[in-house]
Amino acid sequence: MTVVAFAEKNKAAAQIASILGDGEVEKIAVEGLPAYEFKWKGEEWLVMGLSGHIMNYDFPEQYNKWSEVNPGVLLGVDPEKFVTRADYAAAVKNLAKRADKIILACDYDREGENIGFEAKTLAEEVTNVPFERARFSALSPKEVKKAFENLMDPDYNMAMAAEARQILDLKMGAAFTRFVTLSVREKARTKDILSIGPCQTPTCGFVYEREKVIRAFQAKDFWKITAIFSAKGGEFEGTHRAGNIHDKEKAAEIFKKLKGAKEGLVAKKTVKETKTSPPNPLNTTEFLKRASKFLGISPELALEVAEQLYLAGFTSYPRTETNKYADDFDFKSFVLDFARQKEYKPFAESILIAPIVPKNGDKDGHDHPPIHPIRAASRGEVSSAINIPQAPEVYDLIARHFLANLMPAAIFEKTHLHLLVKEDPFDSSGTVLKDSGWLEAYPFENKKDKLLPFVEEGEEVGIKKLSNTKSKTSPPKKLTEAELLTLMDKNGIGTKATAPSHIETNKKRGYFETKGKTVSMLDTGFTLMEGLSLTVPILVRPDIRAKIETLIQEVEDGKKEFEAALDEGIALLREMYSQLEANKKELTSSIAGTIKDEAALEDKKNYIETCKACGHVLRIVQTDSGRFVGCTGYPDCRNSYPLPKTGALTVLRSKECKKEGAAVLKVGNKYNWAVGIGPCFKCDLEKECYPPETVGPCPECDGSMFLITFKDTRFLGCTKRCGYTHSVPKAGKLTLLDKTCEGCGWRMFRLKEEGESPEEDFCVNRRCKEGRKYWKKPGTGNEARIRKTASLSPAASSAAIPVTGRTSKVLAADLKKNK
Repeated sequence: MTVVAFAEKNKAAAQIASILGDGEVEKIAVEGLPAYEFKWKGEEWLVMGLSGHIMNYDFPEQYNKWSEVNPGVLLGVDPEKFVTRADYAAAVKNLAKRADKIILACDYDREGENIGFEAKTLAEEVTNVPFERARFSALSPKEVKKAFENLMDPDYNMAMAAEARQILDLKMGAAFTRFVTLSVREKARTKDILSIGPCQTPTCGFVYEREKVIRAFQAKDFWKITAIFSAKGGEFEGTHRAGNIHDKEKAAEIFKKLKGAKEGLVAKKTVKETKTSPPNPLNTTEFLKRASKFLGISPELALEVAEQLYLAGFTSYPRTETNKYADDFDFKSFVLDFARQKEYKPFAESILIAPIVPKNGDKDGHDHPPIHPIRAASRGEVSSAINIPQAPEVYDLIARHFLANLMPAAIFEKTHLHLLVKEDPFDSSGTVLKDSGWLEAYPFENKKDKLLPFVEEGEEVGIKKLSNTKSKTSPPKKLTEAELLTLMDKNGIGTKATAPSHIETNKKRGYFETKGKTVSMLDTGFTLMEGLSLTVPILVRPDIRAKIETLIQEVEDGKKEFEAALDEGIALLREMYSQLEANKKELTSSIAGTIKDEAALEDKKNYIETCKACGHVLRIVQTDSGRFVGCTGYPDCRNSYPLPKTGALTVLRSKECKKEGAAVLKVGNKYNWAVGIGPCFKCDLEKECYPPETVGPCPECDGSMFLITFKDTRFLGCTKRCGYTHSVPKAGKLTLLDKTCEGCGWRMFRLKEEGESPEEDFCVNRRCKEGRKYWKKPGTGNEARIRKTASLSPAASSAAIPVTGRTSKVLAADLKKNK
């Protein structure tokens, strides 16, 4: 007789074959894939591992063109199940033809049962032999042999529950994603797909709700009065019982009363012993939360590592709801194994000296025991077997959690001091760990004690310092991945197996990201959630998904027929979809507007500012007929401003128009333009906005001298146009410095001539002793040249505005006219 067994993965198949074949196993190839041949109990056995799901649902081909199919139609179309891994399908049929009996030995959960039924469906195309099921929670010799000696019937209801989930998730994901994406594309240019998923979207919704509160938070000032007390045993801090005082005057009044106090009185001392129990056994959700919190490992990676630990025979099956051990669980053999492992020996020995009593939770999924180690192993053994860097850490967490669960409670001594300072109450608390108990094996939760010196009631203590400290209230903290998993579990979003994948999907879509242990909302995700929340909040909230999860569970429990559950689930989806359609305009306007805003904000060259009319974004718009400043809120908002027809435009971010123009632009190198106002050279505030950079007082009037530069010359002129001008060096780079001449008070210049000549700082004022020294130097000019410059007509001086291409032409025209 030939028995064929299908495991979920090759690694599991190899383990099963090794255990049942007592190591005498031959590895063969079937359709190019590995399988294992051996004898057990006088029968020929063939075991092969699948590749997870080898079949999947999708809509018929005619429904795959987004632009040609109304998304709502998909809710009424029956998807087809097809083979995704042809090589595995061929191997299943090949082995099925040789079999007298087929055993499904995939992981014992909803998805595992469904994967087994995929193999069953393919095998039934070529044979009608009986099918049985092997259920195990660990790939240990004891568990595997027990499972194959006590075969059961395949669980049709469990497999069909997974089938119902696949169909409902496909319908919702495809219809809703297409509707939102296509609707937004009608109003905004975007190639992005705005993905909507039955679990993905509510998961993102939890992060969005927290982010919304954080963004809306407004910090408030508060004051806290503290004292540093001193006693024989040391110093300690106490806080005024008023706590955070939001009234500044009240805080000042209290502090004024206390100021100058040199001592306080210990009015009351309370010492209380407390016990902290060990943690409950690990189910999947708790394991993922603790891996994220203590190890900083993402839920998806943590589950992958746990899966590999299970397949390698280090730990039990990682997908379980159960957090309580069965009454007949054999703790002693596991603990004895750990007593032989150096790293865990002290904890194991302390457990063995007393009756073993676990700290149990109250969840029993009736499928697998809590996650626990199958055998004691060193970090080196785990690293050698599993090529994932975090594997030893994850194994250590599971092992220590298992041992800690069997150890006694930790005992703390908590002390509270009630002190009086001038009759005002202060409080100080501290904790001392008296007996570490389970914390000895579990360093992840060890807390640093805040120790208090030994003082007695009625004792007077000194006051070293009194403070009235101003602080600000802090916004709520961002969600951690552990908190997000808790919210998902509490609201029935996803399952123990799928929760990490929903978090990861949101990351891949660019909706949120993780930084360290916290989850941060990204703009794309916030935009999508904001639009959905304002128009179709039922999509963001977990209510509908929780109802669908209930339907799926009822199929697994045999309380509802598969078809009936599908009909109810589709009715719920239609309800949500109708809300999408009814709110299409508001939804797409909100999302499309924000997408255009984000694009405009990223375009630093053309971004102007926020539109005061609607709150969207003003930016420079180029068209075939010209250019202007327009709003991303168009056509709902038609706010726009004209721009000059020619000249390169540069937004001057550091300039602010005094007439409330939206922005100031540089037009070529000629002039400035205020958006909504016009050219700055026509504005009566130009001198105020662009005051000249002056060198010093004019010797002839109460004006100031400033540098005027033309294409082929430069000189100093008077801001009052009194006619006085002054020479400057004609060649070289000239820089006006902040330091001034000690002789005349004019600002100094720095000259860097061409070539390798050194820089020179000097005073240019020829009426100053220091200035004359410069002008008398060889190569700088002569007195005759100075007199000639001084004889220029008054029209050669400049207007009191910065010199641009336009103003230089004005000055040149003035000179020509006066000549």
